[in-house]
Amino acid sequence: MSRLTDSGVDLSRTGVVWLEGEAIPVEPTGTGKPVAKLVNRKEAKVVAAEFGQMVLTEPDPGVLSVGGGARKQVLGAIDRWYRREARDRISQVAEIEADRLDLHPEKISIRDQKTRWGSCSTSGTLSFNWRLVVGPHHALRYVVIHELIHIRHHDHSRRFWGALTEALPDWKYSAAWLRANERALTAYKPRI
Repeated sequence: MSRLTDSGVDLSRTGVVWLEGEAIPVEPTGTGKPVAKLVNRKEAKVVAAEFGQMVLTEPDPGVLSVGGGARKQVLGAIDRWYRREARDRISQVAEIEADRLDLHPEKISIRDQKTRWGSCSTSGTLSFNWRLVVGPHHALRYVVIHELIHIRHHDHSRRFWGALTEALPDWKYSAAWLRANERALTAYKPRI
């Protein structure tokens, strides 16, 4: 199993897609219908709890089962799958963090932004780059919290940074990871 590391990102492997820093193999369905679906996924489970410690099974991210005839159809199916995953994962984090911070967006949209990870409109609409789901979860969570804080502070003032630090004390780690890997992530396209 391959995983993205803090030291660098290599997204150039063929035959895999990346989801939350994990390489997921792509397998053809054998059908001409252009669909993509994550199958055989297994979450980590507690197998023993002893002396206040838990032992977990290794999670298995599964396989991305993809159908479609032409290469363009297959890539289109993968693109739609990524956008669904981004909407589901980002919305889930946004809901949890919005409740925790009492900052509720009007709407969430997923886009293919080339120069930014997220944005917040003055009406409270949050937009996020779908490629956030390629990198590790901590980076996605940081961007979601960053944009939620913009609902209250529409600038990058001291009050904004203070609120961000209060909401996510280790935000600088995730921000640095995104800066270091920005070029690779924004250029990422699945290779099949």
